[in-house]
Amino acid sequence: MEEKLKELFLLSSQGDQEAYGSFLTLTAALVKKYLIYLGGKYESRENVEDLVQEILISLHQKKHTFRSDNPILPWLYAIARYRFIDHYRSKKRLPRMEEISDDFKAEETSEPFLNLDEILVMLTPKQKEMVMLVKVEGASYSEAAVALGMSVSSVKVGIHRILKSVKDRIAR
Repeated sequence: MEEKLKELFLLSSQGDQEAYGSFLTLTAALVKKYLIYLGGKYESRENVEDLVQEILISLHQKKHTFRSDNPILPWLYAIARYRFIDHYRSKKRLPRMEEISDDFKAEETSEPFLNLDEILVMLTPKQKEMVMLVKVEGASYSEAAVALGMSVSSVKVGIHRILKSVKDRIAR
């Protein structure tokens, strides 16, 4: 799938409209499955279709950001994931958010628990991206590294430092 999508995308970037149509058709089917994986199965069919269309529009708007020497699927999934999150943020809710991570669990104390939004306010934009990818969405360190253009070890160290910093701030 990777090779076929990349080939169609590269042909479409050279002006091949037929290749672009095929690329969008394949991508729509792939994105729909990905949305269901992310939690879109709880949405109505119309909402999922609307979200697929939003993602396809975002792909069209961001096609200049794709580097042909990189694989296309991580790029596609990153854009789809961000649109999915934006969709739920606009509704003021995130999907399947019962438990974000063991790292952010509240201990049995009388102090109030911070929600995800309060934690994200403490972080820089790059830190927010790392936390959202790895801790909220469950991406592996290698997937996050590809999506963020970082090394795997940088993502691991970054997440560790972010969690330590948040825990220290909460403890104060």
